[in-house]
Parts: sequence; C-alpha cells; structure tokens
Amino acid sequence: MPLKVHHHVSSEMGLFSVTTLVEGTQACILINPPFLIPDAESVIEFIKSKTSKPLVAGINREYDEKVKYWPSVFGKKNVPSDPSLRKPEVFQYSFFLLPGDETSPVCLLGPVQGDSIDHTLFWLPIERTIITGDAVYARSVHAWVEEIETYDVLHAWRLTLKLIGSLNPTTIIPGHIERGWEPDAKKDLEYMHKYLDLFEQKIAKPVFVEGKKKPEVDDLYQTFKKAFPDCEKNLDFFLGKMSNAFGEGGEIWEENCRHPTKDRSRAVLEGFMLEIPKTH
Repeated sequence: MPLKVHHHVSSEMGLFSVTTLVEGTQACILINPPFLIPDAESVIEFIKSKTSKPLVAGINREYDEKVKYWPSVFGKKNVPSDPSLRKPEVFQYSFFLLPGDETSPVCLLGPVQGDSIDHTLFWLPIERTIITGDAVYARSVHAWVEEIETYDVLHAWRLTLKLIGSLNPTTIIPGHIERGWEPDAKKDLEYMHKYLDLFEQKIAKPVFVEGKKKPEVDDLYQTFKKAFPDCEKNLDFFLGKMSNAFGEGGEIWEENCRHPTKDRSRAVLEGFMLEIPKTH
C-alpha cells in the first residue's frame, strides 16, 4: 500500500514554509517542521486532523546554525529562546522505512545545493513524490537566493533541479508555497529555472564572472518584483534581503553570513558527479 503524503503551510510570518507528514499503515513521520512556535502548534493540530497513528520521528533537510539569531528577527515569543539547545541528531542512513511499509522506502538524496548548502531531498519512488525542502520554491513565493555567493553555487543548485526533474516525479512538495496555492510539479520546477536564470542575468554573470559593477539595490528589487508578479507576500524579506546583499551599497544581513559558501568549490558542491580519469 503506498504511503500517504500530506503537507501543511506555515503562516505568512513563517514565510509559508512547508511541513510534510508521511503516513504509513502503522505510523508516520514529520519532514521539515516549521521554525516558529505558533506554526509548530498549528502542525500539531494538522497531524491530529490527518491521523491517529503514532509519530515515530521528525526529520529536517538540514541543520541551520543561524537559528540562534532568529529570536531577534521573528520575535522572542515566536522562536525558542535558545533553539541551538534542540540541535537534532544526525540520521546516518540514506533511506528509511516506516513500520509495516518495508516495500515503500523514503530515500534521502544529498547533500545537494538548495537555497543554502547541504540540503537533503526526500524521494518516495513508489509514490513518485519528492519532498524538496528549499531546493524548490513554489511559483507563489520568491526564492531565497541571498546565499548564492559564487557561480559554482548557482551551477550546483541548477544541477539539483535537473536531478529532481530527471526523477520524473508526479508530485513535488516545495519548501515554501503561499496558502491557497497547490503544488504543481511542472510549473514549480519551471518557475525555479526562470528564477535562477534571472539571477544569473542580473547578478551572477555580470558581477561574479565579468567583474562588473553591482546593480543598484532598487533596480534589483523592482526587477524581480516585476518578473514574478504572482509572488506578493514577504517582499521585504525575500527581495529586500536579496537586493541589499547584491546591490551596490546595500546593507548586508551579517547574521545570515554563517555558511562557508564561498569556500565550496564545484568539486565539493558536486562531489557526487563521477569523472572519467584523464589519461596522460
């Protein structure tokens, strides 16, 4: 019997992040829980509304060291006072099985590049469903591209999108989607390619590769806003942070600069790509 996949969308303050409940015949598991307390409370009610089966584990696509700075961004009442105290254990296996569903594996693909380094994709081959986390943003939400600091990172993210497409999934559960919208595998994947194409055109190629002057902050903000008019929420966060990060004279969000992105070469980011040895 195939696994059932349910998704829950967080609040606008929670950036419409997506939490997924994978339900088996005897138990279920939660993937990518939200980071705000009110959204976590709503997830509890969501689980209760979907199943009475026991929740055997919660698993996240990554552990983000930046969580310790979130109380100052989202408010102390919305974030645990010291989220780092709840640092999760590392899951050592490349797949897992729910009890009673030994023929329906959930495969962990990673580490791969998403909106930050070291992402994990959750692939359900029997159900042809992939839970991408922040490797894919739905077409209703601006993508978080602030951490694309080199052309190699951009290339690696595009390779992740190609990998997702090559699996030919029936369903893609994105990392973020506005409430009221439904995931669409084809449209959301196309949207991500277009978003990264625009990033390359406006930032990566002229600034990273050609060494040209950075665009103006407002130019970047307005360009992305006009290019994706369906993305109407959280503009100050997604576009404001992005345009300041890459715009001339922009104000850098220092608390977010915690990942060693610039130190990751393509050989590291795409270490899963095997090469034919060169002959001499």
